[in-house]
Amino acid sequence: MARTIGRVLGRPLEAERISVEEERAALPAAGLPPVCADGIVAAHRAMEAEPEPVVTGFEALVGRPARTFRQWVEDRLAAAR
Repeated sequence: MARTIGRVLGRPLEAERISVEEERAALPAAGLPPVCADGIVAAHRAMEAEPEPVVTGFEALVGRPARTFRQWVEDRLAAAR
């Protein structure tokens, strides 16, 4: 994801893995209640270990083709400008 965002921005980006303790400490600072930190950290680690599968049927559900992550980033960047 960082690589794709960097390509859209036109510059390389790097993602740095932080420890569970660093993530847990950063969440309240980001405005999330401390009581939620353990659940959020556990969910993040679970998604790394077993990413959610890509599902089909989006187009039938919403009536248009799904966009790529890159297209989503490009849309957000245009809106931010």
